[in-house]
Amino acid sequence: MVLSIEELSELETDIVNYFNENITLILTRLNRLDQMDELFDLIGYEEVEKEPFEFYKNGKIVVVGGTEVKEEVLSSIAKNMGIDKNRFEFCLDYKSVQKFEFNKLYYANQYRVVLFGPVPHSTKGKIDSSSIITEIENKPGYPRVERLIAGNELKITKTSFRNCLDKLIAEDYI
Repeated sequence: MVLSIEELSELETDIVNYFNENITLILTRLNRLDQMDELFDLIGYEEVEKEPFEFYKNGKIVVVGGTEVKEEVLSSIAKNMGIDKNRFEFCLDYKSVQKFEFNKLYYANQYRVVLFGPVPHSTKGKIDSSSIITEIENKPGYPRVERLIAGNELKITKTSFRNCLDKLIAEDYI
C-alpha cells in the first residue's frame, strides 16, 4: 500500500499524537515483551548501553508452590524474623500456580525474589524451558529465584522457608 503525500502527512500527525500520549505505555509493553531491539532496528536507533536492572531491596517476596503449610503460618515465621507480612505474595496451591501471571514479574522492580516450592510443569509464562522455575532463573529481567528444598526435593516447609529467609537476610538481600 502506497500512501499519497497528504495521507502520509495525516498519518504522521496521528502517530505523533498517539505516541506523545502513550509513549510510556508503548515502551513498557515493548520492554516487557523483550522487543526493544526490534524497535531500535525498525527505527534505525542504536541501542544505548544497557544499565543493569535493579530490583528494590524492600520489594515483594513471592512464594510459589504447592504446600500443606498455611499462608498464615509462613507469614508468622516471616514476622518473627522481622519481615513485614505485606512484603509477601503467596500462591500456594497447584491450580493457582497454573494461573499465576509470572510475566508480571518481568522487569518489575517492585519484586525482589521468588521462592519456589513444587510447581506444575505446565504454567503460564513458560516458553523455552522445561519448567517455569528454569525459565525465570535463566531469563534476565526476572527477580532472583530461590528453590525451597527439604531433603532432596522442592518442598515448602516451615524449615525450608525459614532457612531460605535466613540466607537472604544474612546476604543482606532482603
